[in-house]
Amino acid sequence: MKNFLIVARSFSDTHEKYINLIRDYIKAHGGMCILDLDTCSDSSEEPISVADDVECIITVGGDGTVVRVAQNVTNRSIPIVGLNCGHLGYLCDMTVDNVEHCLDQLLNDNYKIDKRMMLEGDCSNDSNKYRALNDIVVAPVAAGLYVLNLTVKVNGIQLYNHNCDGLIVATPTGSTAYNLSANGPIVSPHADCIILTPINPHTLNSRSIILASTDEVEVLIETRHEEDDPQANIVYDGTLRQVLKKGETLRIYKSKTTSYMAMLENVNFLERIRARMQEI
Repeated sequence: MKNFLIVARSFSDTHEKYINLIRDYIKAHGGMCILDLDTCSDSSEEPISVADDVECIITVGGDGTVVRVAQNVTNRSIPIVGLNCGHLGYLCDMTVDNVEHCLDQLLNDNYKIDKRMMLEGDCSNDSNKYRALNDIVVAPVAAGLYVLNLTVKVNGIQLYNHNCDGLIVATPTGSTAYNLSANGPIVSPHADCIILTPINPHTLNSRSIILASTDEVEVLIETRHEEDDPQANIVYDGTLRQVLKKGETLRIYKSKTTSYMAMLENVNFLERIRARMQEI
């Protein structure tokens, strides 16, 4: 491949250094680069503009940048590869130590495509549907100030009703994100499933549950006290998109959209997990 789009969420000195390195290296080896530094912030709802001849998107930042690009580039089967300038970087094959080696692999078409499932959310009060590569989280509007009473159904059958701080519905890719922090299971990104993890449930018998990817999850918010007017934020990959109120239903299911990752390093998922955990 020869035509690349470089995307970054911010333009810090560190990011600028590696953006320039990537751009100059690709051009010196006969490739072309376009920069996008404006449409990948957390607050942006604009889709990322991808020219027809772009063959690969290189993100500069960390896992969050990869996730944001995956959210916003959904009509093209373009591989994404991330340069990790942050901390863990589960989704990033490029590091500050192997940039040129990885660019050589891309330029010489020496890579594999890794397909990742996404989730889609459909709230009954909103005609818009949003996608997530990592997770869809239902959380209090004022985090930490009050408890939610959530009813969760799977394929129309009630699974549980909990007083809790929220609910994480994650993909296998997202199992190492918020789900991991909430003591949810780590799942191979190549698995085909949906992970439900309650956040701080007020019960002794609550566990994460792994569902089939064909299952549909429904979330409803219930009243805990007569005077309550409960509502919860619906957060897609860390970005607030919708608000769930009593009487409304959030449906979550596997999206028809697939995210494509360019795999450059022949590193087993378990090896990467072990290495990243040692860095924490």
